[in-house]
Amino acid sequence: MRAAVAALPQGSWRLESTPLPGRWMVYMGRFADDETLDKKRTELRARKVPYDRPNNPTLEPGLSLGRYSTEEAAQRALTTLGNQGVRTAKVVQERPETPAFTLRLPALDSATRAQAEAQLRPALGEKPLRACP
Repeated sequence: MRAAVAALPQGSWRLESTPLPGRWMVYMGRFADDETLDKKRTELRARKVPYDRPNNPTLEPGLSLGRYSTEEAAQRALTTLGNQGVRTAKVVQERPETPAFTLRLPALDSATRAQAEAQLRPALGEKPLRACP
């Protein structure tokens, strides 16, 4: 990305750090086999506890009982689930805080925008530029 924007006029762009926050999950697993996983799903349905698959392959086979923006919120949810009879769940970090960046192009005229789109499209995975909210 930096190489692609380097060809644009000086001062027409800036790259801002915008970290993607971590995410926590109430989790059950890794289960030994599909039979154990199916048994746990049946138990959760009987308790009317919603679940889905983890988005992280390292947590498969397992079940997510909810995702949260803080560890504290996940711990509170775990306590609530414990009151519903869920005993083997735990809180895990599904995704650590990850560095991310936002490219800002604050002073684009139509000619510079066309140049920017041509230069940046390959670096952006063919995604188009879009206006910031």
